[in-house]
Amino acid sequence: MRMTADEFDRELRYQTVMIFVRKMLDQGLITEEEYCRIDTKNRAKFRPVTGTLLSGKRLLLSGNRGNMSVGKEARTHENSHETRAAIARTDPT
Repeated sequence: MRMTADEFDRELRYQTVMIFVRKMLDQGLITEEEYCRIDTKNRAKFRPVTGTLLSGKRLLLSGNRGNMSVGKEARTHENSHETRAAIARTDPT
């Protein structure tokens, strides 16, 4: 099933607005309750194709990480990968 141009436009506008609303929430400018009210109003206004499917889901958590965890697990993985790479570079075999 293909998304029509109108559906794409509504989805794009909804997602764009919600990026800014999430930033406001993260910065403490609005409460979780206010975020939910704004999200509900924007879903009614824009009628995004995703509807409630992705509502409240953070698809992009940080810069270039996509939806990868930015917590302890990610740092541990990055550090172990960097360590293995450094050992490989210095190993004479």
